[in-house]
Amino acid sequence: MSTERPSLLAVCTTAPWPVTNGYTLRVFHLLQELSRVWSITLVSLPSEGGEPPPFDLERFIPYQLEGTVHAYPWRFDQQPLKAAIDQAIELSRPRRAVVWRGAEGAWFDAPQLPAGVVDLIDCVPLDLWSGFLIDPDLRGRYRKLRELGVSAYYSRRTVKSFSSVICAGERDAAWLRWLGREENVHVVPNGVLLPERGAGGARAPQPTLSFIGTLDFEPNVDAALFLARDIWPRVRAARPDAQLLIAGRNPTPEILALRAVEGLDVLANVPDMNAVLARSWLSIAPMRGGVGVKNKVLEAWAASRPVVLTPLAVNGLKVPEGHEDLVQSGAAELAEAVIRLFDSPDLAARMGDEARAHVGQHYAWRNLTGDFDHLLRHAVADDLTHRNHGFGRSFNAELLPSVA
Repeated sequence: MSTERPSLLAVCTTAPWPVTNGYTLRVFHLLQELSRVWSITLVSLPSEGGEPPPFDLERFIPYQLEGTVHAYPWRFDQQPLKAAIDQAIELSRPRRAVVWRGAEGAWFDAPQLPAGVVDLIDCVPLDLWSGFLIDPDLRGRYRKLRELGVSAYYSRRTVKSFSSVICAGERDAAWLRWLGREENVHVVPNGVLLPERGAGGARAPQPTLSFIGTLDFEPNVDAALFLARDIWPRVRAARPDAQLLIAGRNPTPEILALRAVEGLDVLANVPDMNAVLARSWLSIAPMRGGVGVKNKVLEAWAASRPVVLTPLAVNGLKVPEGHEDLVQSGAAELAEAVIRLFDSPDLAARMGDEARAHVGQHYAWRNLTGDFDHLLRHAVADDLTHRNHGFGRSFNAELLPSVA
């Protein structure tokens, strides 16, 4: 087996460090693991603070984009991105490419680019459709519906233009396969790092529930309001001593206003989420919108906290054995699951230990990166010729050996 690391072009439309959201979390850890077996040329935006990339890279080629939202290729001028990719190819001659959502458009009608895979993370049309269903504002619903058509076109073209398309959840994969009429869509869920046992402090003496996440993200705002208005009053009626912690970055005014709810506290921009999870007896993810893997679930499981969650929050995740009763849809059923664990703290602790063991076995970043590595080494696209339907691609069909 060859021990020489093959060259890889990695392209994304944000700086994957420092980790500030689900996109950067995924890109950061996958790049970190891929750099162990690939010689990577990274094309990305520079970090806001100008910190150097914290990966073992062959080279880093930064570029700049106008605007603030770069996860949707139809929203920005792609010429700076394409120029940076051309520079990377001239300097590194990469054998393969891994492309993250936002950069996929650069591969359309570009046969000179190396074969590779695209990680869309989630399905944008599904995200827009989910948002349309829960948005109370008619103008907001109209905007989502109008953009859904554009994103569906890009998703279909992406599926037709790459050897493999990756996303984090099964619902996302099902939509992408339907949109592209192809079977080259693969699911690689997010991973999680296991904190040290006891990290963050001790469990609170009173029964404590936590909801964590970015608190200006529309699906999280909806879930927090649903929790505070429909689930939490039922829990407090059964356990007046219970406490609820809603914690995360950038809470909106309507989230901050929830501090007026009895037994509820909003913790804004906490420096260490492990401290919030450590105080909790359990966590909750009452998601009614959004797509992809819910990192909040993985983080709670990793911190030895069981999670009460909706079926939508299970997307891309395998629930630990014996935790199936914690998956509920309605407010009454979700509240009942929380109350049951509050009334049985030993059961909650045992289920928390089971959850931690579960993520250690199934959601280690290094294991998940192996799926990326396999798809990259088998990224052949001669078979795309018959299914591009005019989108135009040609690739080198050479298979790369695995690195010993």
